Amino acid sequence: MTSSTATLDEEARLAVLDSYGILDTPPERSFDDVVRLVGQLLAAPIAAVNLIARGRQWFKSEIGLGTREMPLDDSICRFALLEEQQMIVPDTREDPRFRCNPLVTRESGLRFYAGALLKTRDGVPLGTLCVLDHKPRPQGLSEQEQFVLATLAHQVMSQIELRKAMAEQDTLIAALRQADRRKDEFLAMLAHELRNPLAPIVSAATMLSNFNLDPGMVQRASEIVARQAGHMTSLIDDLLDVSRVTRGKVELELRELDFKDVVADAIEQVRPLIEKHCHRLVLDLPPARAIVVGDRKRLVQVMTNLLSNAAKYTLEGGRIEVQLTTRDGALAVEIRDDGIGMSPELIASAFDLFAQGARGLDRSQGGLGIGLALVRSLLKLHGGTVEASSDGAGRGSTFRVGLPLSTRVQVERRARDRNAEQGRMPPLRIGVVDDNEDAAVTLSLLLEALGHTVLVAHSAREALTALPAFGPDVCLLDIGLPEMNGYELAAALRKKPGMAQAILIAVTGYAQEKDRAQALAAGFHDLFAKPVDLEVLGAALVQIEGRRAESVPS
Repeated sequence: MTSSTATLDEEARLAVLDSYGILDTPPERSFDDVVRLVGQLLAAPIAAVNLIARGRQWFKSEIGLGTREMPLDDSICRFALLEEQQMIVPDTREDPRFRCNPLVTRESGLRFYAGALLKTRDGVPLGTLCVLDHKPRPQGLSEQEQFVLATLAHQVMSQIELRKAMAEQDTLIAALRQADRRKDEFLAMLAHELRNPLAPIVSAATMLSNFNLDPGMVQRASEIVARQAGHMTSLIDDLLDVSRVTRGKVELELRELDFKDVVADAIEQVRPLIEKHCHRLVLDLPPARAIVVGDRKRLVQVMTNLLSNAAKYTLEGGRIEVQLTTRDGALAVEIRDDGIGMSPELIASAFDLFAQGARGLDRSQGGLGIGLALVRSLLKLHGGTVEASSDGAGRGSTFRVGLPLSTRVQVERRARDRNAEQGRMPPLRIGVVDDNEDAAVTLSLLLEALGHTVLVAHSAREALTALPAFGPDVCLLDIGLPEMNGYELAAALRKKPGMAQAILIAVTGYAQEKDRAQALAAGFHDLFAKPVDLEVLGAALVQIEGRRAESVPS
């Protein structure tokens, strides 16, 4: 089989085989015992547990072969993977599949083969338990011998599954031990971080209650209490945020905003720490606006955590750089420092909960090791990403944030303005084309509830017949239609009488910037991701109605 589908299936099979982690492992008695037993029961001088890997046949256990692997081109077992259960070849020299196989054609070659598949629970074949002989066996295997081969193959597969389960259990136990260790470290760290501000608070309270202080001392003691209480509040807020994020309780207040304003707010919060350590802050921000849709408070929290992290781990007089760029519908922010750097092990766990870098003697700012975990979680809620890199100890660190730029700002702003000026939007005639009947009917019911007249078609052929007679103002076309895709349908509709002025909107599960560009190039006026956001759609329909009204001669 050489089709692309067959290639993909083989790639998937090889991925499953790799997931068992059994290739190139040392001999194990549990497999060797089965191979010896099947050789004795079937009177076969050669027996093996073989796995069909990439470009080779590898033997987990074997007798009579004297090798642990051979080229896949020489394999007889690889043909067994195409069988349902067992492949039995009474005389290999009479089988055209092995006419040029050197293992068969040479003197005293392999003349008899029988193999039972080693299949996963999901039916994926990994290899076979096989027996071979230098003499042909015209009678093949008896029913009893076939039962023995199948039963022992099942035992081998059970051993493979057990081996994988034990490895996964070991990994899980190691992860649980690591989590328990981090929990203990976190509790100790929490106690330390809470005691730090408590000590000056208690001292200041004692002074205020037991001594007659002059106004200056009272003011100073009060400032200490306020400052340290604020620090404790910040720690507790971080803990609560972790709880909300892990339980999925964070609710974002999404608005259009310029990310440069987010950076400015974060710098304002972190500036005292930067100035305290005499850091040099270098900003590289584009002159144009960088508009994203997000929760301003949460995005400021993200940038504040990253800048604070850079300040905490950069030595006195160090340099911190913030660079913001926009390209291909995405925003990228880099926070670079020339601080203590990060080891590969720390980079791997930097965004894990309670992970902490090394603490210096002057780490008065402290921290609970949850800031970067919050950064990753909050960015994920915004459809963004974050990653860290470092060239090693003493060579600084770089954190890269990615967020999608807003593509709806003008549509939504015009929609709000027009709604404020004109109130309810006049009804439109809207065509909905989608082969998913439930999706099409649900969307049509929602549009009708908004006062629009809707016609639904479930195929391109039906749409080409019904839509021109309907005379739509707007057509929502699914891209992934059978027979004729949405791009082809749009081109065909444009040629129909009465369709030239219709607004065409693509609806698809693929809504990246390249998909939007392809839709616009194909003659669509806009593209929406599934499921359609009715607020954004409503804003677009307001804009469409405005175009239509402006085009009507007065």
